[in-house]
Amino acid sequence: MISTSYSHLLRTASLMAVALLLSGCSLMHYHINEQNAVYTPDRGYRVQSVNLAPGASKMFVVVMFSGGGARSAALGYGVLEELARNKFEWEGKSERLFDEVDLVYGVSGGSILAAYYGLHGEGVLKEFNDKFLNLDFQDKVVSRVISISNQWRLSSPRFGRSDLLEEQLDEALFNKATFNDLITKRKGPFVIISATDMSSGGRFDFMQETFDFICSDLGKFPISRAVAASSAVPLVFSPVTLWNYAGSCGFDAPTSLLALEKSKGGGWSAAAARSRTRELLSYLDREKRPFIHLLDGGLSDNLSIRGILDLETLIGSEAVRRDFRLDEMTKLVLIVVNAQNSMDHTIDQSGDVPGFRDVARAVSDIPIARYTQESERAMQATLERWQETAKAEAQKEHRQPPDMYYINIGLKNLADEEKRNELLNVQTSLYLPKRTVADLRGAAAKLMQESPDFQRLLKDLHARRIDDASLPPPVVKPVIAPSTQ
Repeated sequence: MISTSYSHLLRTASLMAVALLLSGCSLMHYHINEQNAVYTPDRGYRVQSVNLAPGASKMFVVVMFSGGGARSAALGYGVLEELARNKFEWEGKSERLFDEVDLVYGVSGGSILAAYYGLHGEGVLKEFNDKFLNLDFQDKVVSRVISISNQWRLSSPRFGRSDLLEEQLDEALFNKATFNDLITKRKGPFVIISATDMSSGGRFDFMQETFDFICSDLGKFPISRAVAASSAVPLVFSPVTLWNYAGSCGFDAPTSLLALEKSKGGGWSAAAARSRTRELLSYLDREKRPFIHLLDGGLSDNLSIRGILDLETLIGSEAVRRDFRLDEMTKLVLIVVNAQNSMDHTIDQSGDVPGFRDVARAVSDIPIARYTQESERAMQATLERWQETAKAEAQKEHRQPPDMYYINIGLKNLADEEKRNELLNVQTSLYLPKRTVADLRGAAAKLMQESPDFQRLLKDLHARRIDDASLPPPVVKPVIAPSTQ
């Protein structure tokens, strides 16, 4: 029998627990993006204020990391390793292709690698494998979610599972770095992280040009929170919320954007540009959209390809040419790292009601697969347009037009059928066995070596592949030539 005093103590403790839970609901809050009191177009983490000029080699290199969790990060890491293994001579100096990368896009799992690369540069080759790829990152996130000590935090309507993901990303990789650190301490290329606007379904790029529309200061925003937003898989993680302060900082939408909204041009590209324009202008209506909720970036653009196309819409084609110094370059290199998988689904073989995992997979995989094909077609069309424009400009100035290289590194392109099928069935998660990570890194090396455009680039640069002791040798099964009999 419980004594009266103990019963009173238990009742008091229960009341305190309930009070603590209720206070958690009201006090626990996600990070709120800060308001920008005055619009300053020449400051902040923006493409237009960062020197993205091609280096002495006059080569402009863009790398795009797709979504796909740890699978994408491992494949992208293998691509960076291969870039580090290839050197060329320029003006008497030996240069690595790795050091020529100017701009990196990242969505979902690819944003983890992209952000770390941008912040740490060379450090990504030395540290990322141990800090993320060989770490059971998913187990650590799950442990945070199921921890009893975090249940009261998760009971708050202003705190979700993505906030716990943000904390784990900070602890393992980013150490509370903000976008201001990418301005003052960036050791790698300029990086753009993308999420998906939950309402419009459009891209949301973490750069000041986008934050200007909501009168917010990106500089003080945590990198880990942007990566968490880009990785917020529906139903698995909670959306990441931004507060909209539009109309309070003196920002006006660019006239080129307003003109584009009213344009009557035909064709798919013009229609896509008008759609993107409407998405951006919707942020100016603060009364209608006081809050913006972001999900996995792969839902709107799993390859990050639309990032460059959307940038043209946002700041204009001429501004892109000026800010990227496109007229100065001799080579434009686009590397798309496509880690999209193709799981063997069996739900059509059963009459049972599909379970949670089947539904969650369909919610994310179906739109990603459809948009990926559209994005690839759009990129090809854009490249052709750029080539024609570059030729016309070069003829006017009596110079050679820049060479363009489109290097598509996709698992579906592996020549080894057995290895291709194996890696296309690697699940999307934040942890993979070490052997799978090694296979993906090796597959990246193999795909780079088999890429016609990459080989053309190496030939044009007279580059050579070297053995770098600091880079673990890739593990990949040899390609077996088909029988001719």
